[in-house]
Amino acid sequence: MEKSSLKPGHLKRIKSLALLDDTQLAAFLNYIEVVNLAHGAALFQEGQAGDSMFLILEGQMRVFTRKRDSEESLLLRMLEAGDSFGEIALLNQLPRSATVEATKSTVLIKISAPMLNRLLTEMPALAAQFLYHIAKTLGRQLTDLTTKLRVRSAQVDLLTHCH
Repeated sequence: MEKSSLKPGHLKRIKSLALLDDTQLAAFLNYIEVVNLAHGAALFQEGQAGDSMFLILEGQMRVFTRKRDSEESLLLRMLEAGDSFGEIALLNQLPRSATVEATKSTVLIKISAPMLNRLLTEMPALAAQFLYHIAKTLGRQLTDLTTKLRVRSAQVDLLTHCH
């Protein structure tokens, strides 16, 4: 898909943009790029420098990491149309914490740190709504991770006490 064919209505499919009105979405189009990926194509590799986040317009992405001291991969999550990823790289420009690849033909919306900074300067209210959604997403992910760690810790405690 080309950026020129993108309409505000297309962006409503993305959770972080769903609450924006058509005028805001039309303005948001000025700050993004469209990235098309073929099935099996890697978007980026774990450890690679990053300064952008991505919103899935169409398709599916697999997020995985390599197990320590092994070539085996560990699936972290599957992402569908409407999902986003790369928020930490967008905000902090830290290296990528996982590898992300397309599991089918995929269309992504990319917003880079320079474009976010431009959005903050030129349209602060729109930027605030976008960043608020990112904060909510990261908070939800942190809560999920904390829950998983508690369960894992309880499992380890149970196994330790059984032996």
